[in-house]
Amino acid sequence: MRRSDFLASSEFGERRTTRYFIALVMARNDGGPTRLGITVTRKVGSAVRRNRIKRLAREWFRSRSREFGSCDLVLIAKRDLPQSLRLEDLRQDLDLRLGLPGTPRAQP
Repeated sequence: MRRSDFLASSEFGERRTTRYFIALVMARNDGGPTRLGITVTRKVGSAVRRNRIKRLAREWFRSRSREFGSCDLVLIAKRDLPQSLRLEDLRQDLDLRLGLPGTPRAQP
């Protein structure tokens, strides 16, 4: 994704807050694949920590990307992520709040 795509998602996308992320979802309706953008600022921690968070988010996205349709998904990491964040924690958090199949719907 380019910077202009991030900006369009933040301006026109639907904002959903999860425990660990702010998720911006913007439908594209062009029939293309879902695209993922991840933002993790230095305030979250060291480069090792930031890269680990991005790796976990990409792994979650790989397993769920077909369930989104054609859209842009931007994940912005919150500062208070636990040091021991696991893929399963991230999966439960995002699946629930984004209302993906196989998970109970979260209340808005």
